[in-house]
Amino acid sequence: MEKENIYQKLDRNELIETFSKLLDKISPQEINSLDNRELTKRIEGVIIVDAMSHLLDDFTPEQIDFFEAGVAGK
Repeated sequence: MEKENIYQKLDRNELIETFSKLLDKISPQEINSLDNRELTKRIEGVIIVDAMSHLLDDFTPEQIDFFEAGVAGK
């Protein structure tokens, strides 16, 4: 995942904080019961959501308006 450009822009400290908050909601037994594939899948899901949440950060106001119009189906 580190080789893919979208992941290189992620703030590692922010991700650590996100994972810390998520781990507070899960018991150690639940985490230990996950096999490596399932744990990796869940971690990747969190990272993807974080990456997607910053997708529009570099957009100009005009690009944001265009994007919002497209999402709204206008």
